[in-house]
Amino acid sequence: MRLRTTTALAALLAAGITPLAIAAPSAAAAAKLSDDFNGDGYRDLVVGAPEATVSGKEYAGAVTVLYGAAAGPGKGKKQLISQATAGVEGAAEANDEFGRSVASADLDADGYADLLVGAPYEDVTGAKNRGGVTVLWGGAQGLKGSAALPTAGPSAGATGCVFGVGLSAVNPKAAAGRAVVSVAGWCATRRLTGPFTRSGKPATNSLEMSTPSADDTLLGDLNGDGRADYVDITVGLSDHPDGGVYVNPVDGSEDEMLPTDGDNATIGDVNGDGFGDLVIGDPADDVIDGTPREGTGHKGGQIAVWLGSAQGITPAGAPLLLHQDTPGVPGAAEPNDSFGSDVSVADVNGDGYGDIAVGVPGEKLGSAREAGSVILVPGGPTGPTGAGSRSISQSSSGVPGTTEHGDRFGSTVRLADLTKDGRPELVVGAPGESAAGRNNEMGGIWVFKGTPSGPTPGSSYSVMGEATGLSAARYNHWSSTLAP
Repeated sequence: MRLRTTTALAALLAAGITPLAIAAPSAAAAAKLSDDFNGDGYRDLVVGAPEATVSGKEYAGAVTVLYGAAAGPGKGKKQLISQATAGVEGAAEANDEFGRSVASADLDADGYADLLVGAPYEDVTGAKNRGGVTVLWGGAQGLKGSAALPTAGPSAGATGCVFGVGLSAVNPKAAAGRAVVSVAGWCATRRLTGPFTRSGKPATNSLEMSTPSADDTLLGDLNGDGRADYVDITVGLSDHPDGGVYVNPVDGSEDEMLPTDGDNATIGDVNGDGFGDLVIGDPADDVIDGTPREGTGHKGGQIAVWLGSAQGITPAGAPLLLHQDTPGVPGAAEPNDSFGSDVSVADVNGDGYGDIAVGVPGEKLGSAREAGSVILVPGGPTGPTGAGSRSISQSSSGVPGTTEHGDRFGSTVRLADLTKDGRPELVVGAPGESAAGRNNEMGGIWVFKGTPSGPTPGSSYSVMGEATGLSAARYNHWSSTLAP
């Protein structure tokens, strides 16, 4: 059922939430920012709630766009989008998990960034859990209109492909503004390149079969040639049951599996040499229920940093490994800390080196289990060493809210300049956060504004899920995903 009544429209407008409408593309240069949906020069923040109840349908899913502003995201225009929103492809159905993955780029080269949203458990033409991806078109008024991207699998009726379980999109420097999109699924990973038409049709569409069980996918330049290299993260392969990370060079050379586990990753220059470096989060413990886990890992989780070069990533080399037993990293490595549940990179203090935000949502603070924290790890000329790292949590002075059991603060993290002052903000998701006096796990985000020395607790504010217009049903877990 779509939300179309006059009463519903009035409620959305009163909440500062703009419904979608169809808009035609305009002719302009490709967007300068991959996440500026209305072209005002501010990056916009996308917060996903794939477990949200929509129109009474549990786990239908929704996303919220907090448009950027000088005061910070969440201080101005908000836009709640689900498959019950007029103009959005499909329909809100139980267990679709619309918003399980999000990504953005200017797909049609009209000067506005576009938003891609994955719904991996959507049934498509009778194929159960086939999965799909919706593109929402940017424009001067924000996101308006949508199309479904083609994600056909090895066979037309294949079920259980969960296409859209992972998403990535970029506008490579060497591609004349033509976007590249990678869609992860359990049947295969699909590659699409632009320009895209407003019906969602790409210029090229290929099926990548070398990593048929991808849970996530990442695009970025690892060798400085201006083109997008592919990174696929797999889980559950028979020869690597704890997951693996594949690097697929854009030059067509054979993809290679890194000797590193992980379930999320990002690319940024952590050593200031001009090449993108691959940072992989591996939050799983090396021992589970007393049994050593196959593959790499460390108690409480770790991150692995693979330095890029003119030759890209060298699998025969060795990554930099950091965890809470690394000197300089706050805390102690403990089971179930989930250090590395999410990672993001940006130069927060202007020293020329990318710094890493590491989510630690399982961290116990005092007596509060799974309260969570985020650790900022500085970059340096040889990459991060752990020295100078600092921790931020709801127990830090000046941070709004109270440390509570199950908040899982740090489940998602993002570093980006969202106020257009040249200083990256730190955004932290806590999907287990409940509204005051309630036990509904609506979820929330914390924004730590950038300063010359980096994001600080004293500059922070929070935005709660209930402020977005989401249903007050339990366990919406708003902020389970953040656009990278």
